[in-house]
Amino acid sequence: MSMESEIRMRFGGFWNSLILLFVIIICLRFSSLEFADETLIKRIFCALHLFLGCIAAGVLLGILKIFLAFSNQTYTRAPASANFVRGLKYGIVAGGLLIFIVGILQLPGFLGVFQPMIDGLLAKFTAVFV
Repeated sequence: MSMESEIRMRFGGFWNSLILLFVIIICLRFSSLEFADETLIKRIFCALHLFLGCIAAGVLLGILKIFLAFSNQTYTRAPASANFVRGLKYGIVAGGLLIFIVGILQLPGFLGVFQPMIDGLLAKFTAVFV
C-alpha cells in the first residue's frame, strides 16, 4: 500500500478526524490562555507552533516505529508506510495529550467549569501518595 493510501486510511473517517480536531482545539485553548494579554496573531502562531510540535513528535515516533519493525520476522512485519503512518498518528495524539495534561496542571481555568472538579480529583489523588 502506498503512503498516500495509508494516510487516508489512518487519518480518514469520522473518529480520526474528531481526534485531530480535538488536538487542534487543545492547542488553541492552551495558547489563548497562556497568551491572554497578547494579540490574536501571537496566540494563533503559538497554537500553530504547538500543533507542528505534535506533528514533529509523530514523525519521530513514525521513524522509530520503522526502525523497531525491522526486528520482526519478514512475514510478520507491516510495510514501512503502515508503520510510519501509525507512528505519526500515535505521536500526534500523544503530543496533544501532553499539552492537555500540562494545560490542566498549569493553567487556571483550562477546562472552564470543569476545572474545580478536576482540581479536587487531583488533590485527592496526590493526597494518597503523600
